[in-house]
Amino acid sequence: MTDFQSFRNAVLENDDLQEQVMSIIHTENANGSGMGDSIATLAKNHGYTITSDEVYAHAEFLGQDGDLTDFELELISGGQQFMSTS
Repeated sequence: MTDFQSFRNAVLENDDLQEQVMSIIHTENANGSGMGDSIATLAKNHGYTITSDEVYAHAEFLGQDGDLTDFELELISGGQQFMSTS
């Protein structure tokens, strides 16, 4: 399992990490850039090694295991720029 997938799983299982990711998405959408770097930094702070390029390259990870989780649905509705940036 890649660090990106491991981080994704950690986020899906941890409400605090979900809140931090949503905060990054909302803040960076308002600022217009830097989301990939911010999420990569958050991952690094939790022991995962991912790059901003991986964040954008794996934007399609949402729902890859079947139905979207509530968190993933919120990412889509709140992070439309994230989904379209690659």
